[in-house]
Amino acid sequence: MSLTIDCQQHENGVTVISVHGEIAFENSDQLREKIDQLCEQGCYRLVIDLIGLKYMSSAGMGVLVHGLKKTRAKEGDLRLINLNDKMRRVFLITQFTHHFVVCNNLEEAIAGFA
Repeated sequence: MSLTIDCQQHENGVTVISVHGEIAFENSDQLREKIDQLCEQGCYRLVIDLIGLKYMSSAGMGVLVHGLKKTRAKEGDLRLINLNDKMRRVFLITQFTHHFVVCNNLEEAIAGFA
């Protein structure tokens, strides 16, 4: 299982985390550590771009919840973009859409932080 995580700074103090590959129990700590590292650096406006995501287990969902709690505790937020149809269905079934802000694209996610 391979996972690649890239980060880029954008306007309004937003950091975009691009995820490529698969997030499962074996590698979910990589994403958790990246989120923790960014929060330690004072980055609490996070957008996770899932366009390159092929698979995410419940461990990956748990990491997203961890990031959401961590950023909101500092009056920030964690938003998601580019969910594929399968992930959208999972988010609807699990009612994650009630907790996460899911945006259609990066511009919408960044504008929401303004």
